[in-house]
Amino acid sequence: MKSNVMKHRRPSPLTVTLGILLALYALSMTVLLLWGVFTALKTQEEFRQNVALPPGGAPWDWAWGNFVRVFENFYVPVTKIVNGTAVQQNIWVEEMLLNTLLYTVGGAFIQTAVPCAVAYVTSKFRFRFSAVVQGIVIVTMIIPIVGSQASELELLMRIGIYDTIWGNWIQKFNFLGMYYLVFFAAFKLIPDDYAEAAYIDGASEWRVMISIMLPLVATTFFTVMLLKFIDFWNDYQTPLLYLPTHPTLAYGVFRLSTEPIQEMSTVPMRMAACIIMAVPVLAVFIVFRNKLMGNLSMGGIKE
Repeated sequence: MKSNVMKHRRPSPLTVTLGILLALYALSMTVLLLWGVFTALKTQEEFRQNVALPPGGAPWDWAWGNFVRVFENFYVPVTKIVNGTAVQQNIWVEEMLLNTLLYTVGGAFIQTAVPCAVAYVTSKFRFRFSAVVQGIVIVTMIIPIVGSQASELELLMRIGIYDTIWGNWIQKFNFLGMYYLVFFAAFKLIPDDYAEAAYIDGASEWRVMISIMLPLVATTFFTVMLLKFIDFWNDYQTPLLYLPTHPTLAYGVFRLSTEPIQEMSTVPMRMAACIIMAVPVLAVFIVFRNKLMGNLSMGGIKE
């Protein structure tokens, strides 16, 4: 009788209020996304006459050619030094997409794997330096580091890794930040029985980490990597400062708002470029949604 009463208990006013707020927030994001898609499918003349509503006519009559014109007219002018001479080149969408994939996928993997490996070592091996590492992470999260970009740029130029994709990957080899703490907590929840059973069977420390521990935090790993992927995909400031001759799609879209190209100066064309930039992120989420939203279960330990 008691269980039936608990099952049919009405939600509290706080739960209802939070549900309404979340629903309104999701609705606002959906409306903005649809507005962007509909704007990208209009001509400039139609956009001036119809700003808020969907394009007129049948869907096959909409301005789908805007996306084709983005690939034909969207570029970023850069200046490269060739044999001591400044040469101006245009970087088109295809090359920007390649730069984006290299910057995003490589950076997301490094920024996920390094904190994961350091968190595993400091959580599973008891030594004094582990506390030092945790202290460094917490201190750097609390104390802001301001004004270091000028010296960082000078250092990168002097050692010859400035304005290179692989040099930018090296910059991302650090374990600082919140995700170290996330992996640290995840590894702490894994019982030592798994590793001890593997040691008895003759497994090495490397084998235990790769074959046993990492698969148990695979959901966390892919979730963090997806978050970093989205973060880097939308990042235009880092390529602007550290990769001036390797523009990404985000950097290119940012340039459209400050230095519009004649063929890309209209609002529908800019929105078409934004939609093209957003599609890969949506595709990644759709492909990995089951793994990212699934539950992490651990079993197999018998007393």
